[in-house]
Amino acid sequence: MNRQAWQEHARQRQAVESALPAAAPSRMYWTPEPDGGPGAEILGHLACARVLELGCGTGHHLAHLVGVHGATGIGVDISERQIERARTRYGHLPGIAFVADDAVEFLATPCHPYDACCSVFGAVGLTSPNALVPLIARVLRPGGVLAFAVPHPRRSDRGTTLLLPSGGRMPVRRWKPSVLAWVALLSAAGFRVKDLQHLGESPAGPNTLLVVARKS
Repeated sequence: MNRQAWQEHARQRQAVESALPAAAPSRMYWTPEPDGGPGAEILGHLACARVLELGCGTGHHLAHLVGVHGATGIGVDISERQIERARTRYGHLPGIAFVADDAVEFLATPCHPYDACCSVFGAVGLTSPNALVPLIARVLRPGGVLAFAVPHPRRSDRGTTLLLPSGGRMPVRRWKPSVLAWVALLSAAGFRVKDLQHLGESPAGPNTLLVVARKS
């Protein structure tokens, strides 16, 4: 279900956007609005760090971490079309790679440890956290950081559909743990939660939950 939705979203974007390489974005953000919330600083020192982004989409967050902060990065997305878009835009950057794969299947393969893992409305929240979080812990080095942004659990409009560029919608499956449930899941997997931020205040409440945790 989720793959089909993002495939269609990417197909519609590809039909109208430039197919030229792009420079690394000047900022990383964790909310639906580019000027909202903190930036890459919550991930700590990134020069020469090995970073994994799960549900990377077009790759702009990872491109910022690689192009501006000097990290080495791998972006994973379940949609082959999203990976095509990411490679077109940012595949020219030294030290970046994009892989079309299911996050759980990718994490289950042997790899060198990562220093940081991030997900911005990506695979964390769109994949079973009971399956995903322990696998993230497995691939992070001790002291490695996991940071992710998900629709805030307090919102009643967290939605089970994806808004397409055309204005239509397609169904998606989301997992919606409470804040306390996220903390418990992370603790059980060997993480210490360092920060919880409730971002994007509106009359309906915050739209984003940002979680930062370190592997013990």
